[in-house]
Amino acid sequence: MIAQSVRRWPLYAVSAVCVTLALFALKNAVSWYGNPTAGLFVDPGGVVSDIAFPGWEARRKGLAFPDLVLSVDDKPLGTGGETSPGHVWDTEIERAWNDGQRQVKVVVQTRRGFQSSMLRLQPLEPAAWWIYAGSFLFAAALYAVAGLVALSARPGNALARTFAQASLSVAGFVGLMFDFHTTREFSWLFFAAFAMVPPSWVMLALRLPDDVALLRRFPWIESVAVGVGISIATVFLFLTATGHRTVDLQALWTPALGISLLFFGATFTVRFLRARGVRRARLRALLVSVAPPHVGIGAFFFIHGLHAATAEALSFVTLSLFPIATGYAFIRYDLWGSRALLSRILTRLAVGSTVCAIAIAIGTALAASLGAPFGQAFIAASVSGVIASVLVLAALRFVDQRVFAARTKYKPTVEQLSEDLIVITSPEEVARSVERTIRRWLRCESVELSVEPKARRDDSESGLIDVGALNDLQLHAGAERLALPVEFGGVRLGSLRVGQKAGAALFTSDDLDLLRTIANQGALALAHAFAYQELEARRREQAAAWRGERAALVETVAAEIAHEIRYPINFFRSVFDNTKRGAPLDADDLEIGAEEVGRLERLVSGLKRMASHRIERKSLSVSLLCDRVETLLRDALGERRIVRAIPAAAEIRCDIDQATQILVNLVSNALQAAGTEGTVGVTWSDKVGYSELAVWDDGPGFEGDATKLFAPWYTTKAKGTGLGLAITHRLVRAHGWNVSATRDDDRTTFTIRIRPEDVVAHRRSAEVA
Repeated sequence: MIAQSVRRWPLYAVSAVCVTLALFALKNAVSWYGNPTAGLFVDPGGVVSDIAFPGWEARRKGLAFPDLVLSVDDKPLGTGGETSPGHVWDTEIERAWNDGQRQVKVVVQTRRGFQSSMLRLQPLEPAAWWIYAGSFLFAAALYAVAGLVALSARPGNALARTFAQASLSVAGFVGLMFDFHTTREFSWLFFAAFAMVPPSWVMLALRLPDDVALLRRFPWIESVAVGVGISIATVFLFLTATGHRTVDLQALWTPALGISLLFFGATFTVRFLRARGVRRARLRALLVSVAPPHVGIGAFFFIHGLHAATAEALSFVTLSLFPIATGYAFIRYDLWGSRALLSRILTRLAVGSTVCAIAIAIGTALAASLGAPFGQAFIAASVSGVIASVLVLAALRFVDQRVFAARTKYKPTVEQLSEDLIVITSPEEVARSVERTIRRWLRCESVELSVEPKARRDDSESGLIDVGALNDLQLHAGAERLALPVEFGGVRLGSLRVGQKAGAALFTSDDLDLLRTIANQGALALAHAFAYQELEARRREQAAAWRGERAALVETVAAEIAHEIRYPINFFRSVFDNTKRGAPLDADDLEIGAEEVGRLERLVSGLKRMASHRIERKSLSVSLLCDRVETLLRDALGERRIVRAIPAAAEIRCDIDQATQILVNLVSNALQAAGTEGTVGVTWSDKVGYSELAVWDDGPGFEGDATKLFAPWYTTKAKGTGLGLAITHRLVRAHGWNVSATRDDDRTTFTIRIRPEDVVAHRRSAEVA
């Protein structure tokens, strides 16, 4: 905070200087209201000014800048000394007026030679004072405020800095114009501002809204322009301090002022025509303020005669449009790129102060026109304006609090309701929160928010007004209650009912606006609560489904294990039965039994490995695989044998245990489908790009969708478990193979499509090649 204040102290200092100068300039201008004049203004050096009210005698007699007044009633103005020619002029005019003279004789050195004229004395007209003092001071104040706002919004921005320099220069030049020709107290500051205006406007033309290519390439142009302005100001101040005439330098620099303004207008117009997008929108906001003053100044240069002074006066007055438009561009398009927050209080204060100043000016002018002394009229108008402003604000505040309470309660009520609703997820709690919020600021008999997400409430009861169907002007004193629909996305979620106000008071338009806002917030909160409840219900359903899936998975794994150990158990049972009957154990039975015990051990210990879907591939002869399957299923086969069509060289890379499970399941399924008299076979075939291992049977087959055969728990057998083919499908997919079922030529065939990289014969052919 301290560092920020230190950075802003130059802004505070400039603001304090501007306010001080404005007060002194206003005091001096007020003191000159009604002073006697000879129909012309002269500057401190006695030079005739081009500022002249229409109808003044000096204008009719051709006196204009840079004519020099040499004497008044034979009193030479002289040059140098402690008393300036301007002060001598003022003293002589006042002496002649006090002596009862109504004319003075003046000798003027013009461009055509010496001219002696009689000028009529008269008090300064109120209209002249308001044009050259009141309007100039008002325009200067607008420029000063615009410049200070630019510095405050973006202190380090080049455009803001240049605009502030141009605005403050114009403020000093225009605001001290009347003082320069009357009291002459701030002549030195007027010359300094006059010197800085042309280079400042040239720089502003090159920088608004952004730097032209020339300025980006040669940034030292800005330093040169500022240096020229400071140099001219230094010369002005030196000539003034030493008592020398400044008329020649004024004659040189006045056209520079006009050229700079015309340059700014032309450059600005060209840049506007070439701009696009937001850049063009910013310039459009300023265009209306740039054209009028330059047109007025152009009229001043080209219109001659009686109306030239009017054109000149209007041209300076219209300059006040530019700071007004700049303020609009700053608010609407962030002209300085400050990204600042617009303060409602400060904006109202600025607008209120401007309106109050205009009201004071109008009151002063009206009182003075009725014969009151200007000073007293100004003081009375100022006091009355300030008191009226305070009383109006107090009265409005009282009416807002007593009658239009909703206006003062609007912001805190909406903020409080937003804070309450942000943590609520229940529709009932939303309704209670809305009701509590309304009761805090609206004294009424009852408040009820009925929640009806699936039905639209009938609001046709007696004594109710459906606000959704009426505008503010249609509300009348006969309404006992209000009913507002609570809707979101076109769906009615409920109804907000408000009973009669305390004391049978009338509902106001502000009451209705706030109730509508609360109803809209309630609708949004209700929609959120319903959506939250629906999501929560779905979450619970998904959690229950997940638990069911986990349980089903455990059941499936357990069933798969039970299904797979059935075949080795059957084998061992047959071996034991043969042993009981006295049949000796042969070496093949012992070897197969040992292998099955190892497979069972691997099956149990490999549950974790199965869960992670790891496959350990080894080479295995398809014929040996079929031999192993026949041994495991010899009880089911009986005297039959598997019909084989397998080349002796057919060999695959696979997980041997899982491949055994796959073929055992398929052959067992085929044996069950074929019956005791049916035939079962296994074939091998090489295709283009892959190989197929098929298990077929000549049983009755299946009907319907073949893909259902591989679904868990699906079976067409009376005593089937529905797991054999499901397990087969899972193990086949784990190998990266495919399995399908078809019914062709009275045969049911389960075909396993094996990847070429898992066929050993193909791998060897590829390696040899």
